[in-house]
Amino acid sequence: MTDMPYDAVIFDLDGTLIDTEQLCNATGVEALREMGHEVALSFFETLAGIHDAERARLLSAHLGTTIDSDRFNAIWDRLTYAQFGAGIPLKPGAVALLGRIDALGLPMALATSSRRAPAQAKLAVADLARWFRKVVTFDDVAQAKPAPDPYLLAAAWLGVAPARCLVFEDSDPGAQAAAAAGCRVVQVRDMHHSHCRHADIIADTLMAGAIAAGLLPA
Repeated sequence: MTDMPYDAVIFDLDGTLIDTEQLCNATGVEALREMGHEVALSFFETLAGIHDAERARLLSAHLGTTIDSDRFNAIWDRLTYAQFGAGIPLKPGAVALLGRIDALGLPMALATSSRRAPAQAKLAVADLARWFRKVVTFDDVAQAKPAPDPYLLAAAWLGVAPARCLVFEDSDPGAQAAAAAGCRVVQVRDMHHSHCRHADIIADTLMAGAIAAGLLPA
């Protein structure tokens, strides 16, 4: 393949490479219930792609009481990790796409709103860590998605201009972050409702997005 339009590829994690959104939403609601709060699953689904502090702020506003973010995250992580014993399901075509990109010689990075410890745990269970030269987490940036910081840092760590990076995202905040960084954005919609206003390409699968973006031949 000649005239490759990209020098690197950056992926989001949850909902993009690993099929965890439905599980994490359910355990998030369960964690709040354990704290004495009832939140509809449909509302919790609207928080996809939002970092910890903003999620806690929105939950607090919704419930009319202050949510202790650290306590909530500890309970949420415990409940979620308990479900990972049988492994983490991957999104269709994830490993195949990572292998194709690796064969092209393009470096790959991950940019996630998760903190480093849970991100590394999920990568290990899903056996995906080997594909990525760099992993940017919530702990690495001053501002998380939808700010451009995670993608700007991922591109910088790879030594590639953001405009030469192709990003795969599933959420609107993630796509907004990548677009603000100057990357080309493929948004593969997951279970939550997305407006996709920040995506250059909207796709139903990772492979379809890669082909539409000119990363892989049709």
